[in-house]
Amino acid sequence: MFKQFLLAVAISALALLGSSKADCRDDLEPGVAAGSGQPRLDATRVAEDLLDEVAGWLSSNFDLPAIKDRPAIEFTSKARLATMRASDRAHWQGLARDEGIDRLALRTVVALYDNNSKTIFLPDDWIGKSPADQSVLVHEMVHHLQNLAKLKFECPMAREKLAYMAQDKWLRRFGTSLESEFDVDMFTVLISSACMY
Repeated sequence: MFKQFLLAVAISALALLGSSKADCRDDLEPGVAAGSGQPRLDATRVAEDLLDEVAGWLSSNFDLPAIKDRPAIEFTSKARLATMRASDRAHWQGLARDEGIDRLALRTVVALYDNNSKTIFLPDDWIGKSPADQSVLVHEMVHHLQNLAKLKFECPMAREKLAYMAQDKWLRRFGTSLESEFDVDMFTVLISSACMY
C-alpha cells in the first residue's frame, strides 16, 4: 500500500513537470512551429548550435564527461512523446504496454532521450530561444552524456535527479528556476527520481 502511495506521488510529480508556463505559446501563429518549413529549420539550428555549449557547461559544472559525440535531434508531437514514454515506462516496469500508460502524467511529457538511437526528441512547439526551452535541451543532454559514459543507475528514474539539478542550475543563470518555470521543486525531484519497488 505504501509503495502504491509513493508511486502515485511520483506520477503526480512528473505531471507537474509538464504543466509549464513555457508550454504557453499564445504568441505563435497556429501551425507555425508544428508545420514544416523555416520555423522548424530555425529551431533545429538553435538546438544544434546549443549542443556544444551545453555539453561543455555540463562537464564543467557536473560530474559528466566532456564528450563531443552529439545526439540526433528530432521534433515530434506531444502525443507521440507521451506514447514513447508510456512504452518505455511499461518496459522497465515489466508491464504490458497499455498498463504503463497514465494518461495524466504522460500527456504532459516535455521531451525525451532515447538511449538506443542517441536521439533527443523535442516537442513540435520547441523554439529554443527562452531559458525554459533551453533548459529542456540541457535536461535531455544530461541523459545523452550519462548514456555515452555508460553510467549505471539503480533504476531508470534515478538518472533524473542530475538532469533536474542541471536544468535548474541552467535556469538560475537567467534569474529563474525549475520551480518558477515548471512548478517543480527539489522535493518533487527527489520523489520522482526515487527507485520504488
